[in-house]
Amino acid sequence: MDARRLTDERILDILESDSQKGIVLLMEKYTALLWHVSSLYVRNPEDIKECVNDSFSEFYFHRKRFNPKKSSLSAYLTAIARNKAVSCYRKEQRENSRRADILAEELEGDDSQIAKAELRTDIERAMKFLKPNELQVIRMKYYDGMSVREIAESLNLPYETVKKRHQRSILKLGKSLMITLVLIFILTACVYGVLRYFDVIPPINLWTLPWKGVEMEEPEKKPDDDRESGGRVQKNPLNDMTGEEGKPEVDLPEEGPIGEISAETPLLRLSPEAQAETIDRTPGAMEDYTVVPGYGVNENPKEAVYTLAKKESLEKEEYSLTLEEVLYTNHKIIVKASILLKKNMKDNMDYMEEKMNVDSLTFQGNIFKKSFQADTLIDSHTYSAIYRFENVSLPNMEKGIENMCIQFTDGDSILFNMVSAEQKKVTGYPYQIGDLGGILAIPRLEDESLIIAIHPLDDRDELRIIPAIVVEEMSSGPKDIITVTGEDGTVYPGECIRYHPRGEETYFEWDFGKVKPGSYTLNVPWVYLKTEIDEDIDIALNPVKPSWEDKKYQLAKGSIWLQECVPIDEKPEDLPDYYWTDSSPTIRNWSLRFGASSVYAACPVTCIYSLQCMIECYNPDLYDKPGMSRTHRLSIIPTDGQTGILEYVLMINTELANPENMRLHIDKGSSINFRWNQSFEIPFTVEKNN
Repeated sequence: MDARRLTDERILDILESDSQKGIVLLMEKYTALLWHVSSLYVRNPEDIKECVNDSFSEFYFHRKRFNPKKSSLSAYLTAIARNKAVSCYRKEQRENSRRADILAEELEGDDSQIAKAELRTDIERAMKFLKPNELQVIRMKYYDGMSVREIAESLNLPYETVKKRHQRSILKLGKSLMITLVLIFILTACVYGVLRYFDVIPPINLWTLPWKGVEMEEPEKKPDDDRESGGRVQKNPLNDMTGEEGKPEVDLPEEGPIGEISAETPLLRLSPEAQAETIDRTPGAMEDYTVVPGYGVNENPKEAVYTLAKKESLEKEEYSLTLEEVLYTNHKIIVKASILLKKNMKDNMDYMEEKMNVDSLTFQGNIFKKSFQADTLIDSHTYSAIYRFENVSLPNMEKGIENMCIQFTDGDSILFNMVSAEQKKVTGYPYQIGDLGGILAIPRLEDESLIIAIHPLDDRDELRIIPAIVVEEMSSGPKDIITVTGEDGTVYPGECIRYHPRGEETYFEWDFGKVKPGSYTLNVPWVYLKTEIDEDIDIALNPVKPSWEDKKYQLAKGSIWLQECVPIDEKPEDLPDYYWTDSSPTIRNWSLRFGASSVYAACPVTCIYSLQCMIECYNPDLYDKPGMSRTHRLSIIPTDGQTGILEYVLMINTELANPENMRLHIDKGSSINFRWNQSFEIPFTVEKNN
């Protein structure tokens, strides 16, 4: 029995009648989701596993508390997992702080100046083991006092790249210094404070001796996964990962200077003029769009769509790198790759993370730099990553693209070819277009179940339809919103398959259960759109008085203004439990209510992500200095998007920060969501061989 195909109601029924079978099905369906949620707060795989197991146990023993009328099962389990992970993180932080205080008291002495000099020498010696790009980040962070975000902007690198490079550098420094510290066994309070300030060594309770590695089981060797698609159309490159026998390592061909392109190839990189051009997305133009089933809509039908010709692998003694999927469409290249460790390393996760860091794609002397990377830890020996490369323009070549190369930062590279994908006119499928965009539906029968791939059709650059169509982009998941109605009036609710927020998917597939061949209507009651904030927004606020500047702040396609700031002691009904901390003499909570307007009458603002407060700290963490501002993200209270009111909860620990000296801030580029109250009713026919 495939748990992914079962409805939540069915699993809950089985759980009541056969608890052992029911919990197995529940875990099979939701373990991946809870693992992802927990990994956002906890890094150690064993701690993540414990959080996931505790979450399922919590739900099982208190399942009577679950009310399907108030939330979906996935949202409820996500709340439990996040709560468990946050508790684990806080517990670890408290324990680390307690042990550090004890150590400082025990090691207090008179040799601090000598120890500082020795420490400085040890640190400089350890820094010689860093790569030049790692050393650059360390010096900018700790010698120049720059934040990670400032470093990223200075080096013109993605924030996540600099963050990982910083963490990796600190880990290397820690390992280099550890042996020296153990041998001398003399650590004064000042030395320990400096080391912890740099986070060069972990707290005492996390120390391990370098020569005492933890034994791990050998990874289970899996046979090649040659599963058939089971009647599905071409796979989305962001779906299931499969393995393939590797090929021998290939050398990167010699390349000339950037810009020396073959005379046979008329283009490659988008010029600034081309980037500034707007694709024609008027309703009439949308009917000229093409679609590659299984991959998505091509908004510029004059451009080719390419997919990976075949999987390519690089085999090393320690690991195997595999290029799983590649897709070129709409001037973007999306790549999915994976690594499989063949033996245990000192730190499997960090080793795989470093090996999977991609530098660029190269093709005929052109270099395309990565603009986005998302990593997923599958298990202790398997790691997956998705990369995005933007502003790419490849030639229309009937034979496809040959000898493109993906280059990893540690020197590995894989050559691969792409073939041209067959494009079909959007008008060959059921679709409907409105003033701000449209919906394309590609239905099929699979094992007697109706599966519909629902694609957004966007009509303008600044407003884009969210791939999940009927929910905000960070929603816990859509359920029973999109429906299908049969000729006899029977309504079939749809469930989004493998939904997760803010991925690289451009569309999702929906399962409407078992139906018979016949005529049906797809019902989409509304559509969510998104765009980005044009410029930074700062709002001075003193919640204690309370006082703020009474003005409207312009957004892309709308405006917001602060209406109300009131203290609260009880959790708002619609606020998820994991966002709430009970008020106390030191913990204070405020409810913030913003008014919001949109330039579109039928398209109100529903949410602004990344609303933060910048607040003066009394007792900042080790990376900050007293008096510096800390960033604190506000919690969103979900709304139905009809009131024109956005609600947030601001929580401040008054022992650590001064609420009278703060400001609200929204970064340029932050996402803003709108609910377009346009319904779509798209008729279609299901045939036996559809």
